[in-house]
Amino acid sequence: MKPVILNNGLNKKSLWDGCILASIAHAIMVAHYPELSYEHSWDGINYSVVDSSGGRGTITFNNKYCVGAFRNENVNRTEFSTAIDFFKEAPQEVLELAKNETLEYLLEEGEDGMSIPSITTAFWGDADNIISIDNIVRLIQYGGYLLERQLMEYEAAIESWRDYYEMTNVQIDLLESIYARKIKRPDAKIILTKREIEMIGTDDPEGLSESNTSFEEIGIVWEN
Repeated sequence: MKPVILNNGLNKKSLWDGCILASIAHAIMVAHYPELSYEHSWDGINYSVVDSSGGRGTITFNNKYCVGAFRNENVNRTEFSTAIDFFKEAPQEVLELAKNETLEYLLEEGEDGMSIPSITTAFWGDADNIISIDNIVRLIQYGGYLLERQLMEYEAAIESWRDYYEMTNVQIDLLESIYARKIKRPDAKIILTKREIEMIGTDDPEGLSESNTSFEEIGIVWEN
């Protein structure tokens, strides 16, 4: 298989934007659904997404590249011997990023008791393109479906997150406001005011604790 460029217009920046929008929607609504806290998380430059039916994936973002790897436990890929085989013809820097970051979040214990990366699809990208050894149909089938909303255009994504979480207009306003600030200044510390925290719309201590944690993972803190 030769690596192919996925959909036109998809690149590292558009993907990061989509993952940030997803993470803010999650951080707001996990206050209402703390049992869903596992679905989205950040660990430094690594964004992980998990569902309840055997899908999980991690995308690593550095200054130059993004690297994504996914495992759909409901499918098998016998044509690849190791996880790194999915990065055929990728630049060396991508291989190093995959080995040192992305694949570390997708380990499974092998028959010999050793933990090794186990994935069913992967991609890498830069400022111009997203590239994969799978075409877009296979990528989605083998685990990329976890990025359904992250890959949408902004307005469609907002409406899809509204439907998924049953968000109110106030919560959507909060989502759009925080997203605009985060995208404009990605590395700046953002402080949510007490009024904004109230816009989340719950007093549940467990939910608010999960919300606070999720926001902190993307550099957003709450006013005391």
